[in-house]
Amino acid sequence: MKRIDLLINDTMYKDYIQRNMDEEINAYCQHDFRHHLDVARITYILVLENNDLNYFIKESGLSGKLAAKEVIYAAGLLHDIGKWKEFQTGTDHASYGSRLAREVLPRALFNEQEIEIICQGIFEHRNISMDMSFLGERLHRADNLSHLCLECPAQNVCPKMKNRDASLSSLEY
Repeated sequence: MKRIDLLINDTMYKDYIQRNMDEEINAYCQHDFRHHLDVARITYILVLENNDLNYFIKESGLSGKLAAKEVIYAAGLLHDIGKWKEFQTGTDHASYGSRLAREVLPRALFNEQEIEIICQGIFEHRNISMDMSFLGERLHRADNLSHLCLECPAQNVCPKMKNRDASLSSLEY
C-alpha cells in the first residue's frame, strides 16, 4: 500500500502524532501511532467480516479493492490526529482532525473524492448517529473496540465513556 507508506512517513503526520504523545504524557488513553494503526486494522476487519468491501467500493465510487483498503487505512491512521488540539484548547478533535487530514492526504496522493470520504469519516467518528457515512460508522465502532475502557481506572472521569455503549452487545455487529 504505497499511499499508506507515504502517509505514515509524512513529516506532517509524524508531527501530529508526536503532538498527541506530548499532550498525553499522563493520560490513560494514548492516541499514538499504535492506536491509529489498531483502529485502521479493526475498521478494515469490520468491513471484511460483514462482506461490505464491494458495497463500500460501489457506494463510494472507488476504483477497486486496493483503493478501498487504502481509504479505510488512511481514515483509521488519521482519525485522531487532532487530539492534541483538543487537549490544548478544547476544540473538537474530530472536526479539527478532518481539517488537518485535508492537508496531509494530498501529500500521500489521495484524490479529491477519496479525501472527501476519509475526512467525512474522521469528522463523524466521535459520536454515533443515524445519518453517519458508512466509513464514519465503522471508524466509530473500531475506535471503541480498540480501547479496553471497561478495564480502565479512569472510566468514571473519561468523556469517551459518555458516548460509548459499554455493554457486551456492542461487541456484536
